[in-house]
Amino acid sequence: MFYLKKILSAWLIPPVSLIVIALIATCLINRWPRMAKKILIFSLGLLLILSFYPVTDLLMLKLQPDHVLTKGEMSQAQAIVILGGGTYVDAPEYGSDTVNRFTLERVRYAVALQRLTHLPILVTGGSVYGGNSDAKTMQASITHDFRGQVEWVEDQSRDTAENALYSAGLLQVAGIHRIILVSQAWHLLRAKKLFEHEELTVFVGPTGFVTHPHSLLYLSLPHPTALMMSCIALHEWLGILVDRIFKD
Repeated sequence: MFYLKKILSAWLIPPVSLIVIALIATCLINRWPRMAKKILIFSLGLLLILSFYPVTDLLMLKLQPDHVLTKGEMSQAQAIVILGGGTYVDAPEYGSDTVNRFTLERVRYAVALQRLTHLPILVTGGSVYGGNSDAKTMQASITHDFRGQVEWVEDQSRDTAENALYSAGLLQVAGIHRIILVSQAWHLLRAKKLFEHEELTVFVGPTGFVTHPHSLLYLSLPHPTALMMSCIALHEWLGILVDRIFKD
């Protein structure tokens, strides 16, 4: 089931789905030219629209929290949980696997929170495609790069739902029920609900907000990063929909 979800999401989420639709329309253009042209314009037009930051902002509007973690929330938490965001595999400059960009943002912020709160850290994330787990690379980065401390390593989970399930088991054994959950701002709406489903009280620790210059020229130009973040937002909304269907 897990790998089926991976395959379906890879093909259903833009830009791949829109490119596939455009290719199909191109193949049909001789047989049904009018319909094929409309489909082609729709798919390529939507791909272009998703490349503008105002569209990205609209898709991210309800995903990202409207505030950062407060001191009051920090004081109530018992532990910090960092969600794995992927591994930089065979990093040539380091000679081994290490955290990727998204995971690095999470690790850096979590260690900053640990210095403020002195709370223990749990890292969670397995290995989907083989190699070192996200949790192991996070542990190495926290201890060697940032001089932080990791209390628990959960390295069996393959997605956010399993992050929540397996992490909750470790935390509840330790008597911990209130956590700061650290991830990208756009990931936390869905992740928070999954951890709350495991009967944990969750204070979100968002990092890596989607931001950009606000000049009219910048906003009027398409950007590959805007397309990437728009597609990430659509992936999150699809995940939220699936969770509502199967978890409620």
